[in-house]
Amino acid sequence: MKRIEAIIPHSGLPHISGALKEMGLHFTHYDTRGLGKTPAISVEFDRGTSTMIEEFNTNVTVMTIVNDSMVDSVIEQILNYSYNTEGKIFVSGVDDAIDIKTKRRGDSAL
Repeated sequence: MKRIEAIIPHSGLPHISGALKEMGLHFTHYDTRGLGKTPAISVEFDRGTSTMIEEFNTNVTVMTIVNDSMVDSVIEQILNYSYNTEGKIFVSGVDDAIDIKTKRRGDSAL
């Protein structure tokens, strides 16, 4: 099993979540803030007389756990639907998964 995490701009979430739903995958998304290569956004306030530069960029992280055989197709879908944006995809191993309600383990817990 693998954990796939994609850090993307908020604008990409509807497209990527739709693609993952079409694949029949369950996923979690949450707001994240961080510093990357993209400069932080400047925000004008006080009727445009002052400018503040945000300390962190805001993004969304989409996380799913899949069988090893699905990793490439999930990454391909994420790349297809986020072709014009910035972000990162991380893939890491998952030793075990346990469904708390059914007590199933491994692939059947997904």
